[in-house]
Amino acid sequence: MKINMPVTNVEYPIKESISIVSKTDLKGVITYANEDFIRISGFSRAELIGKSHNIVRHPDVPAEFFEDMWKSLKAGRPWTGVVKNRCKNGDYYWLLNNVAPYYENDQLVGYMSVRLKASPEQIEAASNAYRLFREGKASNLRVQDGKIIKSTLLEKLNLFKNFSIKARLTFLIGLLSLLMMVIGGIGLRGISKTNEGLRSVYKDRTVTMGLMF
Repeated sequence: MKINMPVTNVEYPIKESISIVSKTDLKGVITYANEDFIRISGFSRAELIGKSHNIVRHPDVPAEFFEDMWKSLKAGRPWTGVVKNRCKNGDYYWLLNNVAPYYENDQLVGYMSVRLKASPEQIEAASNAYRLFREGKASNLRVQDGKIIKSTLLEKLNLFKNFSIKARLTFLIGLLSLLMMVIGGIGLRGISKTNEGLRSVYKDRTVTMGLMF
């Protein structure tokens, strides 16, 4: 993943009236940038047009978010998520990013992004998720169409519905076989312990009888 430098700890204040609009081709190369985008990013129009949109990517954003975005867009789905962007001078700004496939004459030609001010709650949630992903502690989190989702056991079981009937049967047969092996192992160990106990009792009683006579 491209790492843009430098970075500062200075946040660029985003106003409610801000609406950053940009368009890219199918490879993510910028073909249009509105005035808000130019002013806030600190790049000139000439510096933006023809460049990859990752020119404003902040290194704090985990790769998982961009991978999810491209997965959604290539599947023809819109993507909405909170993103931390980097200004040319290294400052940062938070935005609610809405990206969707862009068509001309019924032909997919690229992607259009409209970014608005993110709420404090959205920023806090995204910032916490970023940290967990960077620290490798996001095993129970995933990103889907820009949304941060906490994986639960029920959700993982629901994923089973996406399998084909053949795959489900194969999985169930394998699971049942494993359970039978476990149960069988427990049963064999139980029988073994019972036999050992009987032998011990028999031995003790034999010794006792020998002492008595």
